[in-house]
Amino acid sequence: EASKGIVGMLEVILSDFDRTVSTVTGEEKDSQEAFETFKSENEADTLTKEKAVETKEGEVATIEDELVSLSDSLKTAQMSLGLALGELEKLHTMCVEGEETYEGRVAKRQKEIDALKEAHDILENWQE
Repeated sequence: EASKGIVGMLEVILSDFDRTVSTVTGEEKDSQEAFETFKSENEADTLTKEKAVETKEGEVATIEDELVSLSDSLKTAQMSLGLALGELEKLHTMCVEGEETYEGRVAKRQKEIDALKEAHDILENWQE
């Protein structure tokens, strides 16, 4: 009987080991499948994100080129504006500030009329 007890115990231990091996093997297989799924999803996601990065880098380069071009256009436009404002200032002084007021023109015209009347009187009285 003692031998049956030891052999029986060894059989129980062997069956426990077999059960543990099959359980661990099944869990390892499930874990490997989960890992493979995770790995393939992660690789696909990484490829997608790398393509997105390349696309966005291209967009950034394009936008930077546009920014440089627009900055140059802005400088050119500001220079043209400065020149135009300078010319406008010159014309303003010649055309607007140089003009006499209405009252000034009336007074000047009256002075000229008075001078002509005086000249007329001088010419009329000269022959007398």
